Formats: sequence, structure tokens, C-alpha cells
Amino acid sequence: MSILRVDGADLSYQTHGRGPPMLLMSGTACDGRFWRPYQVPEFSRNYTVVTYDQRGTGDTVARDADYATSVLAADAAALIRHLDRGPAVIVGHSMGGRVAQLVALDHGDCVDRLILASSGAAFKAKGGLPPALCLGIINKGYENYIRDHLIKIGFSRDLAREHPERVRECVDIILGSLPPIETYFALVMARQQHDTTERLKDIRVPTLVLVGGDETHGPSDTTHMESARLLAERIPNAEFEIIEGQGHFYFFSAPELTHEAIRRFLNKRSGGRKPF
Repeated sequence: MSILRVDGADLSYQTHGRGPPMLLMSGTACDGRFWRPYQVPEFSRNYTVVTYDQRGTGDTVARDADYATSVLAADAAALIRHLDRGPAVIVGHSMGGRVAQLVALDHGDCVDRLILASSGAAFKAKGGLPPALCLGIINKGYENYIRDHLIKIGFSRDLAREHPERVRECVDIILGSLPPIETYFALVMARQQHDTTERLKDIRVPTLVLVGGDETHGPSDTTHMESARLLAERIPNAEFEIIEGQGHFYFFSAPELTHEAIRRFLNKRSGGRKPF
């Protein structure tokens, strides 16, 4: 584990493998451990894979409570520049994909290619905490609500029945690093306030948009499928791919399919050659 001191935080990060940089950015309240079971072993064969704990998560120490996606994007850009390896392939999942959009828009020199996994540009209702989330936590308690929510949005019913070990693995990792509830609320509010809708046309790096085929439901005012389609439509020349039959956590439930989709995109953008 290494530490990078930035404005307002000490970022905890790890590097794995050798090659051009690939930065993996986790979703809401998830730290860098999310990527270690499957994506780190896969992509560190060809890349220097960088995992890190965003503000409010894991071992990163935040010296203030500003979790705006623009602040998180500045942190990511500072980390890429600190590594001094050139522009990075950025893989952003869920809220991490929202932050990744701002890295591409505001720190374009840091981004080579962009992979937005089950992410979006904005919510229909801006700001505040979603009522369903608040009521769920009141009725079930913080950890029980998060567990139920992860399973409901993260895995199709067939997958949860046939491969419960994948569900447990993912849920245990996320719950094992769950931040204090006040930090979780702050991160959710930052996510809800994010809006890049009118700026998507200005993303100029090659972009792949991924989404699970089962991401057509959920408690939000928009679905991940709807949000992903909007990204693919508005980002110039973006590619769009559905990981069929999968929920939000296909990085756990279908890593082989997910890695194939990402490698197809990366190899195509390398002129059809294997990148390294």
C-alpha cells in the first residue's frame, strides 16, 4: 500500500503488474478491494493496474467532507500524474464511472481510453438522499439494507440461485469496508448531485459503455440500462455492449464475459493488435 497526499486527503493506492497504466475506480462507498479477486489478476498481465480507495472509503484519510465528483476526479487525475506513466485506461463502475467522466472532461491529458460500466450522467431528481434509501435504512438498519440492496440490484435471480458463492464474495467485500453511515450519506448525495448530461458531447477519448442485461429495475428514478444507453448515445463514437443476463456486479458474477468485452474494445483501439 502506498499513500499520495492530495488537497484534503491522503489517498491509499496499490499498483499491480507492468505496462501502461489502467486505473480502476469503484462504485459508491466501495474501496479498491472490489477489483482484486478478478480484474487485478486479469489485467495486470498487460497493464500496470492501479487500485485505490476514493475519499470516504478504505484506508484513504479525508481531511474534509467534500466528496463532490469533481473533487474525486481531481484526486484520480493527481494519482495518474503522480505515477508518471502517461495517460491511463480508466475503468469506472457505477459512481466510479461518473467520476471517470469528469476525469476525461476536466483532466483530458490523463485519459487514454474510457470504460464506463453501469454508470450514468445524472439522476432525474437532483440532490438530496433518495427517499427509498432512507426508508430502507430506517426499516432494516444500515448494514441489512445495504446487503439486501446489493443482492437485489447486483445479481439476477438465476445467478443468485446457481452461484451463491459469487454473491457472497461480492457482498462480503463491500460490507467489509462499509464506511460510517454519515460518510455513506455524503457519498450518495455527491452521486445524486452529479450531472454531466450537457457535457457528454465533449468527451473525446475512445469510450466503451457497459451494462448488465438485468439492469432494468431498481429503486432509483432511472435504471442503469436507461442511464447507460444515454451515455452511449451522447458520447461521440461510444461503443455500447450489454453483458447479457447480468445484474450490476457482473465484474463478480461474469468476470470472463466482462473481461472479453473490455479486451475486445482495447484491442480494437490498438488497431486490432494485442496491446502489449
